[in-house]
Amino acid sequence: MPDLEPESIDSVNCLLFDLDGTLVDTIDLIVFCFQETLRILELPPRSEEQILAEVGRPLHLQARDVDPRRAEEIFQLYQRIYDQHHDGMVREFPGVREALDGLAGRGYRLGVVTSKRTSSARGDLAYFHLETFFEVVITADDTASHKPHPEPVLEALRRLGVPSGEATYIGDSVHDLRCAHAAGVLAGAVGWGPFPHEVLRAEDPDYWIERPPQLLTLFPAI
Repeated sequence: MPDLEPESIDSVNCLLFDLDGTLVDTIDLIVFCFQETLRILELPPRSEEQILAEVGRPLHLQARDVDPRRAEEIFQLYQRIYDQHHDGMVREFPGVREALDGLAGRGYRLGVVTSKRTSSARGDLAYFHLETFFEVVITADDTASHKPHPEPVLEALRRLGVPSGEATYIGDSVHDLRCAHAAGVLAGAVGWGPFPHEVLRAEDPDYWIERPPQLLTLFPAI
């Protein structure tokens, strides 16, 4: 893991976050919904490891990979199952709310960049009452290209009017880290998501966060 240069961290005034596996724990729900969708539609099953490897990519692209002819059917059924089981399966990561509150209080500008559709992303944020922390929420509906392409992060920065040299993107997946590197922002890896540490280390993140409270140590008052 490379050491973060002091001048690099000092230049950051904007923190962008992934959603699933970073701000909210929807991983068990995602795996359940995908496996249940495939079972109901009598499509070839996928293991938990196979599903987790795709976390961070838009659902409509994953559905197309399963069966291009039935992609819309897969997408719609998944969404129905997701909505039905959402409240009973999603959880808040301990310390995330306090970290966001502290960062906002210190003057950092905060945003979300996710591969979810707008309704699902904003629904998750509203469910945990996190939406007020963020000036911008970029979803799969906002860009033509998606993570690991840099466009989602660059669109967030464009809307905020923040140059890439003053921002970081924090996430739990290889897609997040590749997106951050491609966009020219600092790439932060979190240690509480579903991806193994060795997989994330191979993507050469600029810094590592094992627990949400570490954000307040890494990013002091501006």
